[in-house]
Amino acid sequence: MNSAYISLRQALIARSTTVALALVVIPFLCFGLLLFTYVVNVPWMDDIETFLNFMLGYTGSHTIGEKLDWLLRPNNEHRMLVGKLITLALYKLTGTVNFRWLIFAAFAFFLGIVLVLYRVFRSINLPLIAFVPVPFLMLQPQSYLTTMWAITGMQHEVVIALVITSLFLLANGSRNQFAGGLGLQILASFSMSNGLFGWAAGAVLLATQRQWGRLGIWLVAGVGAVLFYFHDFQNAQGNDSSITFFLANPHLTFFGFFTFTGGLFDFFFESEIFRRSILPTIAGMILIPVMLWLLWRMNKSLLRGGWSSDTPKNQEQTALWKRRYFFTGCYTFLMVNAVIIAFLRPRFGYFVMLVSNYMIYPALLVSLLYLNVLSEEYQNRKIIRRWMTLGAGISLMVWGVWYVLRMPKVAYRKQELLTNAYNQKRNDVGLGASLGTTFAQSAQRWMDDAVAKGMYQYPAAFYTPYEQMLQEPIAGKPTSTIPLLVREHPDVDLVRTNAWRVPDGLSNACFIVKSTERTYLFPVPTLFSPKPFFLGRSIPVLESEILKTSLYPGTYKVGILLHPTQGPAIQYLDHTITVQ
Repeated sequence: MNSAYISLRQALIARSTTVALALVVIPFLCFGLLLFTYVVNVPWMDDIETFLNFMLGYTGSHTIGEKLDWLLRPNNEHRMLVGKLITLALYKLTGTVNFRWLIFAAFAFFLGIVLVLYRVFRSINLPLIAFVPVPFLMLQPQSYLTTMWAITGMQHEVVIALVITSLFLLANGSRNQFAGGLGLQILASFSMSNGLFGWAAGAVLLATQRQWGRLGIWLVAGVGAVLFYFHDFQNAQGNDSSITFFLANPHLTFFGFFTFTGGLFDFFFESEIFRRSILPTIAGMILIPVMLWLLWRMNKSLLRGGWSSDTPKNQEQTALWKRRYFFTGCYTFLMVNAVIIAFLRPRFGYFVMLVSNYMIYPALLVSLLYLNVLSEEYQNRKIIRRWMTLGAGISLMVWGVWYVLRMPKVAYRKQELLTNAYNQKRNDVGLGASLGTTFAQSAQRWMDDAVAKGMYQYPAAFYTPYEQMLQEPIAGKPTSTIPLLVREHPDVDLVRTNAWRVPDGLSNACFIVKSTERTYLFPVPTLFSPKPFFLGRSIPVLESEILKTSLYPGTYKVGILLHPTQGPAIQYLDHTITVQ
């Protein structure tokens, strides 16, 4: 009977491990499929300068000094050494700059973040099922503008991975790991300005360890890195005006800090900003006290003036203290980042506290808080079970909600990038630059040079089979009787079909704006409304914004490109737009 009981217990443990492994793998597979389906080889805004202009300059340089200058040269308010090195490596391997591959490479760093969290979790010695909430919290598409945009991925994903890996090595305490952590932190410093915050995090970690010699080395290296980072820095994006804005609006920085830290719960992102920010602000006001309580619990002996009975006495306690050092350093990094964003960014609009580019940080904060409680209560199985249940419930809710809310937007962004790539290719403007600006002229030159040198190739898209037809002149009268409603504004015209049945099975559509000399495409967001997107329901209308500020002066006919369709793919309507 005893043998049968042992066999049954072993079978249950094996089954539990299999279920846990399957649950951990699900968010990885889903997110990988999301990237594979919706990431396209199209640069957007700063991508053009940071990657294409860099490669043009680097490959055109003849001396080591010139090449080093291109690697270390700032772009806006950031240096991006690691991102540029990855771009160079991929170019050496493939002969091209492919933004799809750059995004995948940046995502490898994101996976590195999750791996570090897993390494920390394994030292707690709990079953794998307890780790399940972490990948569900991290691998969801709220932060799609980080994980699906080359420049933000090469900034935020890379820097976070480097910093927390550095902190992990510092927390372990050996001399070789300190050297490794120092090296990674130097790389992080020159990969984005946020990487500089890692010096503060590492200094706090080393101080809690009472590693005064290493702390001195760390501070000297940090001061050197900061001075070099800002050497010959010519563009700070007007951050000096943030002080004036803060003095006039200090409450925005105060509340912005909590809104940002609770941003994982930004579930009403289409509401106006005041209503939208209520839930994440409340969440932040809950999360920050929890974090402060954990910091007090982990470091109370140090704050009281000594280590007392908390000094590690065995392997288990040593592992606990290493985790405490790690969590303390990570919280320092995240809080410095949150304070700086709350101080510098509200002048652009309060919505920036919740912009997708930054939402990887609150997701990481919640994941760390979850693991931190597991670490502190690892001997109390009752609390562990309750915390796992709470973590599973919150993580599955967050994961499901953000897939429902973000998937249509992710799909729409793919169409938006592809149509804008057409406009850039055919009209020399479209990938984020405004017509007539210095950046538009530079972007045109960089794109044309990269294409001419074979460094970049525009991707095939849903409109590719019709591209030659789009360039042909319009013959005679309009070819369609599709009625159109138009709302005219100084800079944009809102156009939508009216009393017309949108064809079933339509997967892509865009509005055409065509003159005798130029043809533009504009994406259709209504194609990605939730009901048609998730449930396959019929699409009520096709609607788009015609940005007149991106059109050269002239008179343009409006048309529609439908794909796939039983009738003509390209139809021109009885409406014109005049741009002075």
